[in-house]
Amino acid sequence: MAHLGDCLIDPGPPMVARLTYRFQPKPTLAEPPASLADYEYILFGGEDPGNAVGSGSRRMLPLDLLPALRDAEKDLANWRRSPLRPLIENLASALDKADREAIQTAVDDAQAALSGRPEVDDVAKTISGRLAGMVGPAHATSVALGLAPTRIDALLRALRLLIDEGARGIADASLGTANLIFLALKSLELDRLIEEEERDYTFLAVEEPEAHLHPHVQRLVYRHFLEAAEAGDDDLSGPADAQPGGRHITILTTHSPHIASIAPLRSIVLLRRLADGSTDGVSTATIALSAAEVDDLQRYIDVTRGEMFFARGVILVEGDAERFLIPAFAAALGIHLDELGISVCSVSGTNFTPYVKLLGQDGLRISFVVLTDRDVLATGTVLGRGRVAKLLQVMRPGPDYPSMKDAELFGHGEDAGIFLNTNTLEPELFGTPMRQTMVSVIKADLPLRPETQGKLDRWEADPATLENDKLISLIERVGKGRFAQRIASAVRADRCPEYIRKALERIRDAVA
Repeated sequence: MAHLGDCLIDPGPPMVARLTYRFQPKPTLAEPPASLADYEYILFGGEDPGNAVGSGSRRMLPLDLLPALRDAEKDLANWRRSPLRPLIENLASALDKADREAIQTAVDDAQAALSGRPEVDDVAKTISGRLAGMVGPAHATSVALGLAPTRIDALLRALRLLIDEGARGIADASLGTANLIFLALKSLELDRLIEEEERDYTFLAVEEPEAHLHPHVQRLVYRHFLEAAEAGDDDLSGPADAQPGGRHITILTTHSPHIASIAPLRSIVLLRRLADGSTDGVSTATIALSAAEVDDLQRYIDVTRGEMFFARGVILVEGDAERFLIPAFAAALGIHLDELGISVCSVSGTNFTPYVKLLGQDGLRISFVVLTDRDVLATGTVLGRGRVAKLLQVMRPGPDYPSMKDAELFGHGEDAGIFLNTNTLEPELFGTPMRQTMVSVIKADLPLRPETQGKLDRWEADPATLENDKLISLIERVGKGRFAQRIASAVRADRCPEYIRKALERIRDAVA
């Protein structure tokens, strides 16, 4: 607060200060900039470019960057760059005179015992003799075998991290293990700098912390940095002896859905390249989500759904059946989802609203479509009406959607990217030649009474006699996801339901 008192843009609460780094053409240029030499940077506080932030503040509020292509093994071996160095230096300063003398005596004794062995002396004489034979006694150098280094300070600097109970060095470790050890040492170094008041606050930027790490370890590493940043007082006006973790923040860049899936929803900044080559940045911090919706998304965004943060387009579906069948229909239609950067995301139900808010124009601005069932009850009530009206009120507020007739309402829905079938997915597929495979899977996977087998045969022969609820009940006994996987082999372009075709063509055109 003391360092940034002149940088306030909002007195709060909460109190907000701003630091701006601006990379710009030099104002003295007579011509448009032609090279990097024609640019400069300025760093200022608040909203006034003339309010320069000095080097003192920059030293007390530094940013440490761990680049993506870091060579952890090399950095650990280099004494000047190694994050192990401050820990060793602290160790050296912690040894009192008596301890240092005792260690030095033990090393000297070991040196004497080793070099005094006749076998060791013989090897040294053999080497000296060969040197003398090569260049003559006048030019030969006398050699001896011994431990190096022998002085206590040099010995401490020679300490190296060992793994597997001391059996191997870092050079023998995997890239992931070396990377993990490096991150741990860097974290300890930052804590020490804050504890010793060499810094007031630290920004730690880690590019791609997932490099060479197992998925479970990726999540554990991220959780460690997250918990460290949240440790201590959240209020920086708190006591000076607060935990050091409360005085640093970690910024991670990642391509890992494993990390994205456990990131606090409000902490995500999404960067994307636009068609003109520029970069667009959006944040989840200000998306109009209720606390309940944030909790829902946080619970449901697993690794699969975390993929949508990296997608150019998203197909939102109700469940596993659509999640397995939509990619199959897309491939049959010649729409290659992976090539286009399109992900299929199941919301595990019909509550699409939080996802629509997250992805929409007031959110991450990722193109999406919604595939949902019309869900017509035996009474004639269409449950899909309310679902579409609710989504339209979020996406295109204004009109009185609930009062509209079905055709008008669903027309508005398709214009906005919401597509419905005639009832539910499986009965719609049963109206195509896929019913032969569907019947075969049910008969193969379930023990059926003769009358049920007879019904299946009648439905297959005449789809008009199909009893939707009973078909769905049989499929649920198989398991909708498993059933969808079993029938995916029967997918053909001419068997694709119209609402799926329209949705796939819509999202394809949106990201093309």
